[in-house]
Amino acid sequence: MASIDQFKAQLIGGGPRANRFKVFIPRAGNKIEFLCKAANIPAGTLGEVIVPFRGHNLKLAGERTFEDWQITVINDVEFSVRSGLEAWQEEIQALDSGEGSTSTDYLISRAFVEQLNKDDSVLARYEFFNMFPKAIGAIELSYDTVDALEEFTVDFTFSHWERVL
Repeated sequence: MASIDQFKAQLIGGGPRANRFKVFIPRAGNKIEFLCKAANIPAGTLGEVIVPFRGHNLKLAGERTFEDWQITVINDVEFSVRSGLEAWQEEIQALDSGEGSTSTDYLISRAFVEQLNKDDSVLARYEFFNMFPKAIGAIELSYDTVDALEEFTVDFTFSHWERVL
């Protein structure tokens, strides 16, 4: 049976903290690193192919899929992040005419989320490829909310991610 001291020895440096992260998305404005309140390290899922054989099912690995990636952003008085994201979506498809980009230049190939250590060194970096903002969430307004900053969510879709560190 393992002891508490053996368990403690496995938590080198006390373990990573969920509030130590950095997000970089070039087209989301230059304040995204500071205004991104919440993010996640993306999930990876392998599908399955079921092959029936004489009353049994053999499960084989199928296609890899990637769920959309969501972040939560604190809004500033300049709407800096939101403005950058809205302009990005406008480039993809205009609001008033429905006309849109005739190339795939709107896809960014370098965005990432980093897990930081207590000394700000990077423990892990996940890069996203061929990404764009699928949905920019609503900003809730209410007379009842007097002691909170505005925030909104953004759902990004992408082709794949890679762990690069």
